Amino acid sequence: METADTTRKRGLSGRLAGDDIKRPVLAGLAFLILIAVLFTTKTMSDYRQHNSAVIETFTTDLTARARSVSRTIDAQTAVMSLALSVTRDPSLIAPLARQNDAVRGIAVLNGQNQILAETDGAGPALAQIDLAGIGDGQTRIASLIQPETGETTPVIVQRAQDLYLLAALNPGALIGTRNPETALVLSNGRIIDAPPAIGRAGAYSHFELTPANMARFAQLDQPELLQTRAGEVPVWLGAVPVPKSGGSMLLLDRQDRSMPGFLAQNIIMFGLLVAGILWLGWMLISRLSSQLKIMRTQNMEEEIARQRFRAAMDGSGGGIWEIDLSRNTAFVSASLAKLIGMEECDATISLPQFLGLFEPADRDRLYNTIRRAHVTGAFDLDLALAQLPLFVSCRGVPSTRGSDRAKVIIGMALDVTEARGTQVRLKAAEARLFDALRSMNDSFVIWDQMDRLVLWNRKFEDFFGFQNGNLQVGMDYAVVEHYSNQVVETVQELADGTGREIKLNDGRWLRYLETETVDGGRVSIGTDVTAIRSRESELEANRDRLQSTINILRESQTRIVELAENYEQEKIRAEEASQSKSEFLANMSHELRTPLNAINGFSDIMKKEMFGPLGDPRYREYIADILFSGQHLLSLINDILDMSKIEAGKMTLNVETLSISDMITQVMRIVRGRADENRLKLIHEDIDAHDIQADPRAVKQVLLNLATNAIKFTPEGGTVTITVDAKATGVIIHVTDTGIGISEEDIARLAQPFEQIDSQHSRQHEGTGLGLALSKSLVELHGGNFSIASKLGEGTTVTFTLPNEPIVKEAVTEDREVGDEITRLAQDIANVLGQGDTAPAAPLPQPAMNPPMDPAAPAQQPISSAPV
Repeated sequence: METADTTRKRGLSGRLAGDDIKRPVLAGLAFLILIAVLFTTKTMSDYRQHNSAVIETFTTDLTARARSVSRTIDAQTAVMSLALSVTRDPSLIAPLARQNDAVRGIAVLNGQNQILAETDGAGPALAQIDLAGIGDGQTRIASLIQPETGETTPVIVQRAQDLYLLAALNPGALIGTRNPETALVLSNGRIIDAPPAIGRAGAYSHFELTPANMARFAQLDQPELLQTRAGEVPVWLGAVPVPKSGGSMLLLDRQDRSMPGFLAQNIIMFGLLVAGILWLGWMLISRLSSQLKIMRTQNMEEEIARQRFRAAMDGSGGGIWEIDLSRNTAFVSASLAKLIGMEECDATISLPQFLGLFEPADRDRLYNTIRRAHVTGAFDLDLALAQLPLFVSCRGVPSTRGSDRAKVIIGMALDVTEARGTQVRLKAAEARLFDALRSMNDSFVIWDQMDRLVLWNRKFEDFFGFQNGNLQVGMDYAVVEHYSNQVVETVQELADGTGREIKLNDGRWLRYLETETVDGGRVSIGTDVTAIRSRESELEANRDRLQSTINILRESQTRIVELAENYEQEKIRAEEASQSKSEFLANMSHELRTPLNAINGFSDIMKKEMFGPLGDPRYREYIADILFSGQHLLSLINDILDMSKIEAGKMTLNVETLSISDMITQVMRIVRGRADENRLKLIHEDIDAHDIQADPRAVKQVLLNLATNAIKFTPEGGTVTITVDAKATGVIIHVTDTGIGISEEDIARLAQPFEQIDSQHSRQHEGTGLGLALSKSLVELHGGNFSIASKLGEGTTVTFTLPNEPIVKEAVTEDREVGDEITRLAQDIANVLGQGDTAPAAPLPQPAMNPPMDPAAPAQQPISSAPV
């Protein structure tokens, strides 16, 4: 007997075989025609896009390679210019110019093509280059071509006066070796760099060009492509002038422009698509009936699942909610509506109305969480209702729905009012317990029956050196004991066996008692008994120290008398040494400056050639070195003498009205030349600062020292900045650089005379180390402050302040001379020893009064430590 399904299938087949089959067939044919039209349109469009992409890629790549050629030539030319500017010795120029791996060899020639110096045996070959027509300071690009092999060697020629520096580059160094159809040629057809095949044939023959084509290419300012053929293969011929060559040098390349291979792929794809559509049509018809049956079964199962889920939610004391962010609406299930005081039915309300069901603080928190849900993911919040004394737990998951991918958040809400109250009471009880434990003066620890850590207070961490976070609940007793033993010196068991006393490394004593709990755990309590244990030992030690002190005081009474006599003699010698130092510095000021002024003056006259030329150019270099060395030595001597005057308290300030902005501008003009030589950026952020009273020479010396130091220790390309902050009581000047920086341990030493950082970099610069010390002393002489902040590898900032007028420091007069103090101390010792009722000891010799000291000068140093 036939089944119902068989009958339905047979009826469907009969209808498809009837007249109604014509309509689906016609629709299918129309659909196939539409696909054919789309296929043709797409193929033509792809072909045009392919050509456009090939042209654009070829043009972009050709332009980039032309720029690369220009950069390579510029880089090597810069190295050659540097070598010619550093020295005039050909034997030194050649290795200096041979710094690039792309260089094959270097030769230095004169105007007669004679080899003065060479590297890598390149001199004989480079001597063949025609040097005619190259002016002083000009550069020419040439090449050497091997007729047999076609190997092409690019050559860069640069002239400096009567020297010609020639650099032979490796073949392919300018154009690379990845494309065998690329060539770098001059506008006259001369090949500069190309593969051997092009070198043998020549540019005109290989690329099938004429001089007219080359001349036209030389006048271009952008790439140009020509459609030509390489034998039987159609190709693109691209030409682009090399930047900075003025059109005299061109980069040529060829690329295949044959028909793309994707047409056959499109035809195959079209055939497969048509066959697939026909097969799919028959499959859809055959599967339609079976899918309908499956859909009915699935709908029934989904309905059963929805009923079960709704029954579970209705009995859980909560409900379902859903928020549609695109429509700004919220869905509330019937069970949730009943919980929050609404009518018991499924409802869709606005999002503001849904948020209004909660307390204001929770309302904002829920809204912000919903807005970020598609970024942060699922969330779980406890919220308080606005109109009812209830707390609900809202758990949501972000999702998308529909063809427009609308953003929705689906979640459920459960009544957690009772659980929340229990949790609050539990937390309050725990808080009271923890507060009680923290207030204990003893350490308190609880271990469970498995000897694992359960609870402890802060005092336990303090006793045994644990940091906050070191201890975790569940740590094993052995682990905690291992770490605590690191601060334990000794352990002594108590006589009654109830515990032990522990001595810590810091000298404290703990009495440590342990008792078992009902559940098999342990409670450990540690009490600090350091005071009790220490009191007896301290009393015994005090008796011993008292007797020792009495013996020492008896011996010290005699030594103090001898010390007073020695002090008087040393003071006299120190005054004599200070006088000798002042006389020596006065003599040195005249004896050193007089010959240096003569050296500097005559050197300056010879450098400027006031009475005629010197002859050999090297004399001018030597005279410049002599003048620079003399000026540098004079500057060092002046710094040493100024530092000595400051230390001796004899430096006086010539105070006058000073514009700090004008002074910084003068200093910037002085040091700008050196900054430009080092390729540094010098910045002064000028502000309208008020005038102050100061010594212009001293302020200028401080600014010059700091700016020169910043420039000296800042690498090429760095920045030196001078800024001024105007305050009511004075000005604050910051000198900041991006140099090598100073480590923290070296900053304090740098402000001392003759101190320099012992590093590889600082040893490469001249100086006595007086610059910062002298600057600091001059600033403090004005009553200002001087500080240095630095970080290695990032830079240094030197900050100093200048008050509106110099602050005169009052001299501090001691109540007693040192001799009086020694006499008083000796008398006190005699009283301690019980000699107060005997005849008084003879008074100690009194030292002479110290001479008055300049209030602004630093303390007088012994002559042995003065910087002479």
